[in-house]
Amino acid sequence: MNIPLLIATGLAGGITLIHIVFGGREIARPLLAAEGLRSIPKYSLYYCWHLVSLTLAAMALAFLLAAFSEAQRPLGTFATVGAALFTLLCLGINWRFARPALGHPQWLLFLPVALIGAYGLWG
Repeated sequence: MNIPLLIATGLAGGITLIHIVFGGREIARPLLAAEGLRSIPKYSLYYCWHLVSLTLAAMALAFLLAAFSEAQRPLGTFATVGAALFTLLCLGINWRFARPALGHPQWLLFLPVALIGAYGLWG
């Protein structure tokens, strides 16, 4: 059993819950209620919302499987790289649109997952 990967599992699972519960209330519901959006962009964004939900849940599952089986290590690697890329994407969006790093702080959720995942795999 790999304790750092179990911690990464818990963090990734927490991000999934935050996304579904709080993000659903603050982002998905207002998106669906928006009257100024045409239906194709609106429902495409809502579809993307659910893709993210599934991706986050899969990340947590990948860490869990990798924590208990050396044969599943590639899943842990994939999840760790994904968390690192999500961190960089958020920071890149902040930079591109001249937003403060804490103005769009999702990267703060993914950075610890990436670091702990990397430690669990290569530390």
